[in-house]
Amino acid sequence: MRTMDRRAGVATGKDQDFRLQYETLRALQAGNGMALQIIADLEADLGHLDYSEPAIVRPVQRLADEVLLMAQELNLLTSDRYHSLYGAIVRIRANIRTAFRLRPDTRRFPLALTLADERSKDPRVAGGKAASLAALLDIFPRLVPAGFVVTTEGYRQFIETNKLAELVRDLLADLEVFTGHPRFQERTRRIRDLILQAPVPDAIARAIEEWAADMASATGSDTGVSTWAVRSSATSEDAALTFAGQFDSLLNVPASDLVEAYRAVLASRFTDRAVMYRLHFGFREVDTPMAVLFMPMIVPRAAGVVYSRDPREVDSSRMILSAVPGLADKLVRGETPGTTIAVPLDAAGDPSLDSVRVEGEDTGATGPDTPGSARTNGTETSSTAGHDSWLSRDILGAVANAARDVARALGYDVEIEWAVDHDGRFWLLQCRPLRVASGPREERRSKQAPPLLENGYTLFPGRAEGPVEFVDTGVEPALQHKAPVLVTDDASMELAKVLPSLGALLIRRGSPIGHVAALVREFRIPTIYGLGDGVQLLEPGGQVSVDATLRRVYRGSRWPGIRERVLARVSGSRDRSSPGPLHDHVLSLNLTDAHAPSFKAENCQSLHDVVRFIHEMSIRSMFRFGDRHNRFWKRALKSLEWDIPVRMKLLDLDGCTPRGRRKTRPEDVASVPFQALLKGMRDPRVRWDRRRIRDLENLPADFVERILGGTLGPRRPGDTNYLVVAKDYLNLNARFVFHYGMLDAIIGPAKEANHVHFRVRGGGADETRMTRRSRFLETVLRSHHFGVDRRGSLVTAWLRNYPEADSARALEMLGRLMACSRQLDMILTTEAMVERLARAFLAEDYAAFA
Repeated sequence: MRTMDRRAGVATGKDQDFRLQYETLRALQAGNGMALQIIADLEADLGHLDYSEPAIVRPVQRLADEVLLMAQELNLLTSDRYHSLYGAIVRIRANIRTAFRLRPDTRRFPLALTLADERSKDPRVAGGKAASLAALLDIFPRLVPAGFVVTTEGYRQFIETNKLAELVRDLLADLEVFTGHPRFQERTRRIRDLILQAPVPDAIARAIEEWAADMASATGSDTGVSTWAVRSSATSEDAALTFAGQFDSLLNVPASDLVEAYRAVLASRFTDRAVMYRLHFGFREVDTPMAVLFMPMIVPRAAGVVYSRDPREVDSSRMILSAVPGLADKLVRGETPGTTIAVPLDAAGDPSLDSVRVEGEDTGATGPDTPGSARTNGTETSSTAGHDSWLSRDILGAVANAARDVARALGYDVEIEWAVDHDGRFWLLQCRPLRVASGPREERRSKQAPPLLENGYTLFPGRAEGPVEFVDTGVEPALQHKAPVLVTDDASMELAKVLPSLGALLIRRGSPIGHVAALVREFRIPTIYGLGDGVQLLEPGGQVSVDATLRRVYRGSRWPGIRERVLARVSGSRDRSSPGPLHDHVLSLNLTDAHAPSFKAENCQSLHDVVRFIHEMSIRSMFRFGDRHNRFWKRALKSLEWDIPVRMKLLDLDGCTPRGRRKTRPEDVASVPFQALLKGMRDPRVRWDRRRIRDLENLPADFVERILGGTLGPRRPGDTNYLVVAKDYLNLNARFVFHYGMLDAIIGPAKEANHVHFRVRGGGADETRMTRRSRFLETVLRSHHFGVDRRGSLVTAWLRNYPEADSARALEMLGRLMACSRQLDMILTTEAMVERLARAFLAEDYAAFA
């Protein structure tokens, strides 16, 4: 432990008590930093690894031991004031042992299975796509083709054998910060390259070859199986969320290339669109391990997609079918429109083939027949004239009846990919739950200016406003505006990556069928398709208002508050999917409000709660000690005379300030971390004067600070703010007008001892604006390699084990960040400002904060 120079001048009577208090505090700060690092690593690892992995078990055990040691140090610091903390730790550790014991060991899953195997119905084993087909095989054994699946155990072995887990984890770390940045594409491409360059383990390669050979011989055909379909089957695919088109499936693969195709499908987990999809919906990597489905190719006469109910309208009494001759891969990717047919359902829910409607291939016609009905550029007919060569009445009946039967058997509406071979046999190739638009259609017409466009079909209802952007079909768009109204000719899969960032989508041609249509409904993007050449009336960059429910587009901004709601949808963070009980007992943070009545030791529900509680109580304890015994060490306590508008008392632990002075200038403090922080705080490009906030201009400054500052931090408006320094140490816990900041740092030649811990909380604005400031801080800190935990307005960040120069630069950055973020919550009135100001700070454009 650090020893203090007697020349520091601490009074003899309380010197040893004070020294013990601060040495214990430093030990607690070191333990806090270590615990936060373990928590951050576990949070990342739990996104990639199962509970049963040693890389999860061992850090949890180490964290539990560290937390117990910290509890002992806190009670040493506080004369056993928090003895009840031990009972909470014992309870949490017992819950963790139970979670480990109850978690199934995924390593016991078989490497490969046929679809007929009962175990293939488990999505954890066979993935969602294969599991849904295996379940259908039980119900409709003549309609589902034979196939086999390399299970999620194969994916685990591939990653483990090639030692890719840590590399993938590091490349995915904090990736949400870089969406829309070239670094995002660089990292995902690097992961794909790692997988494509890694050898397929021998056991997996043998399994693929042997199962394919056995299945080929079982066909009874002289030629066997000539080519195969190799399809993705991630564990969450085709479930509550479809993952439509996110992963690759390969068709017409010869048997000699099946192993290579397997590896290519695994790599498709990390396409830009697939990673963006998981980030948007809060999936961890461990939630979607990839099984791969192998099925003999069917050479179809006709193929397509059928919805058991029209997804464009609530309570519709028709199903929608789309078909093409031959393979339907271009149809589902949005590259071919196909023939779309509305099949009415009678009162019993049975398809009525005598009055089907064929939606016209010329989707540029004028508009819907009636609000709320499907547009039908055709007439009632008992045949599909013009398509008899490949889409007969018999095929139409087989498809419609199968959709009805599957929906009834499963108990919910479905989307089915189907094919009919040249022998006339019908096949189910894929089945997923159908997401149907919710809420009634609006029928009222506004008395304001008439719409600029009024035609097309509703793909997903709702309103949006934003600037217009055009993108060519087949080109991956690079968005120029925040939440734009995107206009395109066709809805191809190149749009998938940017769909979460769109305000609305307008499609000149398009179809209600396909991967993009499914994704539009999942992302809830107001979308109109079939607008025709009228889209040429829209001007790039011009502001428009879209009412997808009534299929109207207006010039300018029309509805108050709609643009803000669009930006909130695009920018709002998604709740991460719950990793389960281990996360609840180790990582979740429940004690977020340190001044709530429930902030008690016995209310700790996780090890993270315990770490948070110990840190807060240790800081309070030191302030209580200082306030109580101030008269015994006045010679060590000095006023800091500086130009930063925060009143500060400096406590010198080891003689790093001139002796005999009651006041100290910042430049006289011989502390490495303090001087680094000071350099950033005094950067001439940042400002510390009070930000002009119109609503507060006429209020006395003392009233503003005392009333709006609140009491959420450890220091009240009238309390002293302490700055504790040593040659290699700094601890700052202070009130900055409306929010509270804690900074603890050790910087020296031994990088393994270096750390920078930063915590900020509170503010003078409402919770929404404080949360916006938290997102701003998180973006900036992650971009500077800090680990970050954000919970509402509370941001905790850490940087550990960096060399002295790098740690000093981090503190300089924090000095500038503290200046720029001071009172920032008061002016963050829109979501767009968060991203704009984060970009400005990272570009060192500090004038944006003036």
